[in-house]
Amino acid sequence: MSGSSLPYRLRPNKAVDRELFLSLLMRLAPRLGLEKYHYVSLGGPFLEDFRLVHSRIGIGSKKKRRTIGKLTCIESEEEVHKRQRFNRPVAAIKCVHSTLEKFLDQTTFTTPAIIWFDYTAPKGIASQIQRFAATVGTVPVGSVLRVTLNGNPTSLGSGGEEPSGKDLSVEVDGDVSADRAQKPTKAEWRLEQFKQRLGTLVPAGLTADAMMHKKYGPTLLQVLKLAVEKQALSFTDRQIVWALATHYADDQPMVTATLIVVSREDTATEKLIEGWEFYSTPDEPHRIELPALSSLERLTMESNNNAHNKLGFDLAKVIESKLGVDPVDVFKKFYRLYPHFSRVEL
Repeated sequence: MSGSSLPYRLRPNKAVDRELFLSLLMRLAPRLGLEKYHYVSLGGPFLEDFRLVHSRIGIGSKKKRRTIGKLTCIESEEEVHKRQRFNRPVAAIKCVHSTLEKFLDQTTFTTPAIIWFDYTAPKGIASQIQRFAATVGTVPVGSVLRVTLNGNPTSLGSGGEEPSGKDLSVEVDGDVSADRAQKPTKAEWRLEQFKQRLGTLVPAGLTADAMMHKKYGPTLLQVLKLAVEKQALSFTDRQIVWALATHYADDQPMVTATLIVVSREDTATEKLIEGWEFYSTPDEPHRIELPALSSLERLTMESNNNAHNKLGFDLAKVIESKLGVDPVDVFKKFYRLYPHFSRVEL
């Protein structure tokens, strides 16, 4: 099953991440003709991304009694699959009861595709990364591939739990507990679990510091980048262009990366992407952690260049950041995408 069933009003950072992806597609659409593409995703119970891809890009629209492009929603859980069929916002969406991996194994794409690997379970992180990387070589040139991975380091244990405090040594501001030589720190324990899970995908020289909350997500993106670029070396007809990478946190940290598979001779697509205001790569992902604001706070920050002085208080001191970002800086960067929710009686 894809993603959480939580509504987007409870996941504002994921909502911004999704808007960034849609903005990227809209920038690519005129050049690549995305309306003719095959869009494949794990749509969740409400298929919201399908509705938006259809309305903004035009995939699945009617033209002279013919449907342009394809929309395919994959779901492995039967009851959720039934719910998707009921909630389909567009008649052109084909809901398939299968896993994404099985669907890709059984499908030969005759036209370029947009495929969103929306993973949330951390247990299969190695196979998730390897599958995404392998798909670079199996889709037609011009395809857009996007992946979402769980960026929570606390889930590295075999049962999804970390050991108790008695099994770990403590290190705070350079001071260490007496059992330091016999027991690992929490970060060292995580690193060992990370190496066991990812094996040969782990970059050389990785330290325990990379397992902390603020750095674990970017570390995963580095692993993903190495796996993808190693795979791309096997092909002479194509190259990959990184376009968007994000690290965000709502109920738990997640990371995403989006790339375009282009021909070896194509230089125009990369220039088009690099000119986009939200262009980012796995080396420098956007950190999206929007502050929860009152309407007055939001309007004040939108209408004033020096919001710190106008507010009269330091927002960073009253809002704890999981990703180590300044809430004012993040708001300035993404304020046009800041989600607004209101109650509507139907």
